[in-house]
Amino acid sequence: MPQQDTANGTVLTLRAHGFTAQLATVGATLVSLDYGGRPLVRAFDPHGARPVFSGAILAPWPNRVIDGAYHWEGQELQLPITEPERGHALHGMVADTAFEIAEHRADFAQLRTVIEPSAGYPYEVQLVIDYRLEAGGLRTFAAATNLGEGTALFGWGSHAYLVAPGKKADEWTFTLPAGKVQLTDGARLLPKEVVEVSGTELDFRTPKPIGDLFIDHAYTGLAAGADGLFSASITDTKGLGSQITWDEACPWVQIHTADRDDPALDRTGLAIEPMTCPPGGFNSGQDVIALAPGASHEASWLIGPVQPR
Repeated sequence: MPQQDTANGTVLTLRAHGFTAQLATVGATLVSLDYGGRPLVRAFDPHGARPVFSGAILAPWPNRVIDGAYHWEGQELQLPITEPERGHALHGMVADTAFEIAEHRADFAQLRTVIEPSAGYPYEVQLVIDYRLEAGGLRTFAAATNLGEGTALFGWGSHAYLVAPGKKADEWTFTLPAGKVQLTDGARLLPKEVVEVSGTELDFRTPKPIGDLFIDHAYTGLAAGADGLFSASITDTKGLGSQITWDEACPWVQIHTADRDDPALDRTGLAIEPMTCPPGGFNSGQDVIALAPGASHEASWLIGPVQPR
């Protein structure tokens, strides 16, 4: 299958069912995903730097560990500060890790790595990421297995920026059947209370345009569809767009309008990030996974097109 070496490791190409996907081994990253030539995610050139975690797998925690410090099983642990402007540990430990290619076929790739024990995260956890093109889109199946002896604190996330036709998120209609949202405090985005979305501008249970609204919030209280899955979508005025569907392993989803100083990135995609736990989950203990020795945890999500009815 087609492969090329880049600044983001080896790039793999998948083609099936009218979809073309590119994956990079660094971060097990989704570089691009097209359907019939129409982009479903904001792509980037893998020969250059990957912008703002685009398409990366987030583990062993999504979002932020506040101050990089957390308490687990009688230990006070300190992670490296990887978001110095806010003073937090951001988006896990594998976004810059070169995953091993375990398998690559026309419609499928499997990428693997092992998180080795360290002072801030003294656990050995194997990650296996399967990407498969199906009739409905690109399926990601993520599995984590604790190879060590202690119970590992763990969480998943993904970081795709979805797109619809048009230049900016301001032009798109957003749908997210989530009844609650976590508020944040100040420039450090410290997590605060979780409130009902009803009566706020952050309520997207009924489809509505994003406009110039700034969003960088974690949602929960998700309402599943008839298939038992959660979903979110963006569309243009003609009903064309993209959607992501995920399972109950991720009861949280981070939404960000990608506000940036760089015009090429500013509001040119909508980050829709299914997560197993909220921002600060390692600090609060909310919805974190206690991964016992030998135990595994699995999560899955699917990115596909939205077409007019």
